[in-house]
Order: sequence, then C-alpha cells, then structure tokens
Amino acid sequence: MDKEVLEVVLKNLAKESKIASIIDVESIPALPKGENYTSTILRVTVKVVLGNGRRAKKSFIMKQMVTAGGNGEYIKQNNVAGVESRIMSVIHKQMSYLMEEFEDTDEPLWCNFVHYEPRLSCILLEDLKASGYSCVPRQEGLDLDHAILALRALGKYHGMAKILEQRGVISKDEYKPYALISDMAAIKSCAYAGILHLSEVTKAFWGPSWEETAKKLMVSFDPFAEKLRSMGKIHTEESEFAVLNHGDCWSNNMMFKYDFQKRPIAVKFLDFQLPHYNTPCIDVTYLIYLGVRPTVRRSNYQLLLKNYYDSLVRTLDQFGFADSKPTFEAISATMKRLEFLGLVFFAVLYPVISCSSTEAIDVEKLVATDGKEGLNDEIFKETEMMEKLKPDLIELVEKFMPELN
Repeated sequence: MDKEVLEVVLKNLAKESKIASIIDVESIPALPKGENYTSTILRVTVKVVLGNGRRAKKSFIMKQMVTAGGNGEYIKQNNVAGVESRIMSVIHKQMSYLMEEFEDTDEPLWCNFVHYEPRLSCILLEDLKASGYSCVPRQEGLDLDHAILALRALGKYHGMAKILEQRGVISKDEYKPYALISDMAAIKSCAYAGILHLSEVTKAFWGPSWEETAKKLMVSFDPFAEKLRSMGKIHTEESEFAVLNHGDCWSNNMMFKYDFQKRPIAVKFLDFQLPHYNTPCIDVTYLIYLGVRPTVRRSNYQLLLKNYYDSLVRTLDQFGFADSKPTFEAISATMKRLEFLGLVFFAVLYPVISCSSTEAIDVEKLVATDGKEGLNDEIFKETEMMEKLKPDLIELVEKFMPELN
C-alpha cells in the first residue's frame, strides 16, 4: 500500500471515531456527600453523533473548584485549579512522550486531560469509571496487593518526574512549599488542632488508662509546629534525593483496574492539587500512613518500602537518569526522619478520611476558628477507630512528645 492510499485510509478511520455533533448532555454528582471538600465533582454523559453517523455515549468528569468561603479564598489565591491543570496538561503530557520515546507500553498513571476553563475554575477529564477503573472504599484502605501496586506506581511517577527535571521540564522553584508542614496557619488549624482534639477525646472517653497519654498530647504550639516544619526541610548536606511530589497521595485519590479474578492490575492517580518539590518520602509517608490499612502497614512496612524503592530505581534506569541514584539505605533513613510526620498524619487525618461519617469535618469552620471548631469528635470515639489508632498513638507519645513538652 503506497503512502497516499494509507494516508486516506487513516484519515477516514480517524474521522469515523471523531465526534461530529452533540445531541444531549446530562450531569449528575460523581461522588456522594463527604467524599470531597475542595471541589464539586460531576459525571457528564454526552450523547453524540460520530463521524460515521453512529450514535454513541461519551462520559467525562467535570471538576469545579469551590471558590466560596475561607477555603475557597485559599483555592483562588493559590490558583489550585490552574496548578492542577498544568500538571495534567503539561507534565503528564511530557511523561507520555517520555514513555513513547522509550517504548514503555505500560498504562499511564493518570487519566486523560480534556480542558481547563480558568474563568470557572473548572477542569474536564476522562471518566476512568467508563474504562473499568474504580476506587477502594475509603473506609477500608488498601490491602497488601493494592498497596504494593500503588507504591510501585508512585515510584515510577517519581522516577519520571526526576527525568523531566533533568531535562528542564520541571523546575523545583515553580512549586510552593507543602502547606500542611510549612504554613503556620495550616498547621495550627489542622495538625495541631487535631492533636488537641484527640487529647480531649482520649481523656474523656477512652478510660482512665489513657489519661496520661492524653496529658502528654497537650503540647505547646510552637515546638510542635517547628518539629512539623522541620519535616519539610530537604537535607541538602546529606544529598537527600528530591522530586516533584503528588502532594495528596492516598487511597481515595487513585483508581484501580482488575483482572477476571478481581486482582488489581493497574492504577491511576487523581487530584494533583497540591504538588510540591521535596523528598519523595513525603508522598510515600502520606500514602503508607493514610492510604494503607494500619495492620498491613505495620506488618509489611519494609516490603512496601522496598517495592517503592525498586520501582523508583528501575524507572530511573529505564529512562536514562544521568545522576547518582539514592540507595535504599538513604530512602530508609529519610523515611525514619519523617516518622513523626507519618504518626501525626495518622493520628489526625486518618480518622477523618476513613471514618464511617460523611460529616467528619467542616473545613470552613476549621479554617475560620484556627481549628477550635469544625472537627467531629465522634469519629475518635468509634470502637473500631480507637483500636486502629492505639498502637501508633502510643508510639507517637512515647517517641516524640517528651521533647515537645
């Protein structure tokens, strides 16, 4: 077949599958109440006519940022929608080109970006559910198979980000510090407020044996905040490895595809609203402590970390990283350095994101009152939640609270 004939054939093929016109559009909520606090998520179903005349349905996700109230003001000031759209439209596109260049046939670790409307703070995305992907219920968290797959994917994502940084596509100076461990107001209204709430609840409802623990949790703000802020400082004197982080990498921000035996075989990451440049161990800590089932994390910590590391190094090798790679010992040391961060995240955020309640937190009230109001204390009283928290809460208090009192 000569070139001219092949060109006509391929153009006709492409035309057949293109959308010629839209017949109807329907939008419904894509998530139940309590599953997202920063945006309204709609599933948009479009009835279309294709280039070959056939009628079909196309499904998309429309994500509109909440721009009202105190939390909305933060979203507007920090251009959260614009930051996320750039990650998806620029960084992910370059990652796709990188995979094509090196003939990597794996599934991309992100959904397809369709459009960004700055005026409405609105992003249109591929609907992964239409491609057979689904979320693990946030109340359950990731089992070992899901956790290994997610951590290997995160290692690959970080590896590709480092390659793009090496090529000048990603600049560390373009991204703001991670607010949860750098911004004093955010620390006060989130992490510190959560620790104080937990202290009050354990003292009042967990029984006399927990009174001493509750007392030790009542630390002063300044030393607590400085300890948390120190977690975000890259140890350049130790040549600590650093990359572009996802920033909110936990089980609800990823979707999985399964084989015929219901085993997870592919994963895609969602919600790139909080990217920041730092040690990749911040993402790893966030995922292991907030996305993985506590019993799975405690029993398989080294296995999970090794899978992350193997994937990171394999990716750096695969795509021709030209600098020195971190050792497993170096990554392990950084994870040890961030242990306080992981335990605080677990104590404060894990109950909020994994409880059965859909009203665990009122973000607006939390921000407006510096954390004095807005957190539902009932989530810390659930028997099942108490049992999940206790081992790590004891570790947090025994290892770190004496130096903060």
